[in-house]
Amino acid sequence: MTDYAKREMKALDRITKKISDAEGHLTKIEDSIDDKKHRTAQHETIKDIKSILKHARKVDKDEDKIEEFKSEGPKDSTENHYVYEEEPDINDLKKDFAELDDKLAKLNDFNGEDIDAFRTEHHYLEKAQDILKKAGKLN
Repeated sequence: MTDYAKREMKALDRITKKISDAEGHLTKIEDSIDDKKHRTAQHETIKDIKSILKHARKVDKDEDKIEEFKSEGPKDSTENHYVYEEEPDINDLKKDFAELDDKLAKLNDFNGEDIDAFRTEHHYLEKAQDILKKAGKLN
C-alpha cells in the first residue's frame, strides 16, 4: 500500500525546494545587468511558482487519502512504522512563503515585469497557500 504520509512529506519538501529555487532566481534578477538574464530568471521563477502550486495540490490529495484510509489497518499510513515529524517542516514552509512573498513584492517594474504580470493574473502562490491551509498544513 502506498504510504501517503511519506508522499505528502516529499511534496512538502519539493515545495520548500521550489521556493528556494525561486528566491535564487530572484537574486539573479536583482544582481544582473543584462536584460537577457532577466528574461531567463523571470521565466524560471514563474516555472517554480507553477511547480509550488502543483505540489500543493499533491499534498491536498495525499491528505485526503490519509483521511480516507485512517483506521483501516495496513492501509492506514499513519500507523505504518515510519514516523514523520512535520511540524518543523511546516514552520519552515510558512517562513519560506513569507520570504518569497516579500522578495516578489520588492521587485521593481524594470526587473520583474513578467513575474508581476503573471502574479496579477494567476495568483498561484495564494492558491497554493489556500490549498495547504485546506489540507491543514498551514494555519
